[in-house]
Amino acid sequence: MSNRIKQLGSNRTLLLLDDVEVLYSYSTPVAARLEDGSFMRSINYLNYDPKTKTGSTSKTTQKHITQTLNYWCLEYGLKPDQLGSGAELVDQSEIENLIPCFIK
Repeated sequence: MSNRIKQLGSNRTLLLLDDVEVLYSYSTPVAARLEDGSFMRSINYLNYDPKTKTGSTSKTTQKHITQTLNYWCLEYGLKPDQLGSGAELVDQSEIENLIPCFIK
């Protein structure tokens, strides 16, 4: 397994794990691009209302996620409208479980 770190901006870092990429906002993993090309983001960092299925996160974390989704579109030749709603909302543990224990 080859692991690399790619700094995308101030406090915005990608951990590259073979075919999985994990976005860190500051020191917290908040989103990921999976092997199948799909995207996920942590619901734990989203003020989410299940009734309306809307919410917001901190301005900085949201900016990091939006910038990284756009980066992934450019990197993998996708159009932003191909992302649909952007990323599946998942529990924080699902993103953390993508990261091998020796890196955590």
